[in-house]
Amino acid sequence: MLELARRAHWLQTLIVRLITALPPPIEHNIEKTRAIKKAFYFAFLEQIEGDYLEFGTYEGTSLIAAFESDKKFRTAGTPPRTFWGFDSFEGFKYFDSQDRHPFFKEGEFASGYEQTQRRIAKHFKDRAKWQLVKGYFEDTLQHKTASEFEIDKISVALIDCDLGTPALLALNFMAPALQNGTILILDDFFAYGGSQKSGVAGAFLQFQRQHQHLVFRRILDYGHGGQGFVVAGGAQEKR
Repeated sequence: MLELARRAHWLQTLIVRLITALPPPIEHNIEKTRAIKKAFYFAFLEQIEGDYLEFGTYEGTSLIAAFESDKKFRTAGTPPRTFWGFDSFEGFKYFDSQDRHPFFKEGEFASGYEQTQRRIAKHFKDRAKWQLVKGYFEDTLQHKTASEFEIDKISVALIDCDLGTPALLALNFMAPALQNGTILILDDFFAYGGSQKSGVAGAFLQFQRQHQHLVFRRILDYGHGGQGFVVAGGAQEKR
């Protein structure tokens, strides 16, 4: 069978056409869902308690993916989690000129807050606690920490806000609630031409320099430039 497939050039060509025909955004989002599933499986295996935080919720698809992944692996003894979605729901807005990128245009990726709220409520059906926090991170997160939202521990977090300034605000916000075993999923990690001075990668590098006691290990790669890191030491011990 394998030898037949090797000689069947028409089949190889068909597979190539099918793969290349898939739009990259769809391909990336499928991989992002798989990354979220992997993160919750890790949390299940390592018994990592705590909430799920998402920075850049858009229309709620990733929040639903997190809920479904958690539901897949949780047992009767798994403590409940709250699923948090942070977003302006008004699209991109530049607060720092260093964040400017030709692909990320102000106002793009806007989504209706009420519409997203209805979608989440319809899907969750009171099976888990959830909360949407509306507003630009410069207004909702700056000079604030997770503890002010009564978030004690974080199991999994997704930073999907693309720009460096809000990404750093999200990381600083989470800092007190990180624990050994927390997984950080960082979307668009290689944007800005792969620079480590800009975008999400630049924010993560700056955060690591400011919190040198924290140890991070890369745990997954996904889609078109997404990466995941686990807090491997230096944070609060899971309990």
